[in-house]
Amino acid sequence: MADGSRDISRRRNPADKLTEDLLVEILSRVPYRSLCRFKCVSKRWRGIISHPDHRKALPQYHLQDLAGFLYSSRGPSTGYFSTDNFAHVSAGGRAPIRPSLPFLPDCHQFHLLDSCNGLLLCRRFKTFGAGAFYYVVCNPATEKWVALPGIFSKMQTARLGFDPAVSSHFHVFQFVEDGAADANANDDDDGYEFVRAVDIYSSKTGAWSHKDTGWDFLPRIVSDSRSVFVNGFLHLLAVESAVVAVDVEGTTWRAIPMPDDEDAPIIDVDDGFIDLSRGRLYLANSDQHDLYKLSIWVLEDYGSEVWVLEHSVRYLNLFGVKNVRLGHEYHIVALHPQRNTIFLVYGHDKVLMSYEMDTGKVHFIHDLGQGSMEPYLPYVPLYSEALADWH
Repeated sequence: MADGSRDISRRRNPADKLTEDLLVEILSRVPYRSLCRFKCVSKRWRGIISHPDHRKALPQYHLQDLAGFLYSSRGPSTGYFSTDNFAHVSAGGRAPIRPSLPFLPDCHQFHLLDSCNGLLLCRRFKTFGAGAFYYVVCNPATEKWVALPGIFSKMQTARLGFDPAVSSHFHVFQFVEDGAADANANDDDDGYEFVRAVDIYSSKTGAWSHKDTGWDFLPRIVSDSRSVFVNGFLHLLAVESAVVAVDVEGTTWRAIPMPDDEDAPIIDVDDGFIDLSRGRLYLANSDQHDLYKLSIWVLEDYGSEVWVLEHSVRYLNLFGVKNVRLGHEYHIVALHPQRNTIFLVYGHDKVLMSYEMDTGKVHFIHDLGQGSMEPYLPYVPLYSEALADWH
């Protein structure tokens, strides 16, 4: 009886006879979301799927499934979050997450800061809306979250870096900013502070590290600048007409000059916007020769730091009027990660719309309401629970 039972058990689990190489070959052909579910089959399967050596062979998370935008709203009873702060950009279905983030403790005391490849960075205030705070990183798709060590009192520029195709660990960058560039100089009172250092949190070590700036100048980060995490570097737009970047170790610092035309008038760098699409860094800005036109540039060669003009469009074609300003009457909130599509928020009623660069078509998506607030964070669901270290 016992021997017969063991034989039946073996017949019921034919996958146990597969070698690891053959199993990896089979799993490499399934969709990413199915791969995440297959981790529940057995401890052996979970170990094989999660092993770093198989990362390149197995399907990884990609950004083609942009679901929509998370955003905050101001109202008499909503605090930082309302229950419907998610705007769909994909067809059909309900929100892939609970956008009010109710799984976070005292979720009304959280302030959205950044999104990166399915993870969110938030501040949690010790008292409602003000005072001391700490950082929280969460995955709304799995409702896992972790509070980072340290209590902070000054709200400085902070951004999130995470690439699940490269590493299961995330990094948080907090830029140490203060007033005048020179201790003997007068502050120009333009509302910007100079970056003197960066504090970097690594989920791998569970600790912060402090790095003094390695740039040749002290940059000032553009308010609400979109961050781009690519090639192990976090990129931000600086007032000094440059895209500044620092790696996760705080050992390599870059400053990529924005496209420039000496014969063109000087434009306000506040107009600029950067994002990642199809693995390349893009820059959107008001045209230097025509302030009623939007220009889209791409960094074709990351090493040479040469920008190439990809596309331009007049505001009359976008909005039906020409006297609008980027960063004032409208904001760019994202480039689609896999298509030639720009997402914008326009007008007093904060209308979310898209512009297809290939066809020139403009689409209305959602009326976000006058109470909606930046940042409008692009969100792609990340269904794996093993891609970050939750405690």
